[in-house]
Amino acid sequence: MVHKNLIRLLAVLLAAALLAAPVSAEPLEQMAVEREVYAFLTGELGLTTAAACGVLANIEHESSFRPTVVGDKGTSYGLCQWHNERYSALRGYCSALGMDYRTVEGQMAYLRYELGNRYTNLLLPLQSIGNTPDGAYRAAYLWCVQF
Repeated sequence: MVHKNLIRLLAVLLAAALLAAPVSAEPLEQMAVEREVYAFLTGELGLTTAAACGVLANIEHESSFRPTVVGDKGTSYGLCQWHNERYSALRGYCSALGMDYRTVEGQMAYLRYELGNRYTNLLLPLQSIGNTPDGAYRAAYLWCVQF
């Protein structure tokens, strides 16, 4: 009887400890980044929710919404995993504007620059995508193939 009560007490204490454990801040931070990028895509770039979701799906795959993540053995960086020359260009662009390339703000500013200057054939089609499931798929495909 004492053995069962001890096991029960330990189970209750373990459950209480798990419930009281602090929640990791990382998923909350990533959700905040996701919301910030979504607001940028829909507000600043004028994308529909569906088109923004297609872009967000690509960013999730590339960086899990971690703006300082390094990939490809140190040759890619950030939310969109800018690679080689594009990574250097991100740093240079942000530096010239007095921005930090490691921040969401700096990376979104550079993203707007790239879409307006280097990937001009991508922005207009993204902006014309309807707010439908097919639109989200089309945006994800266009982003993946062209960006």
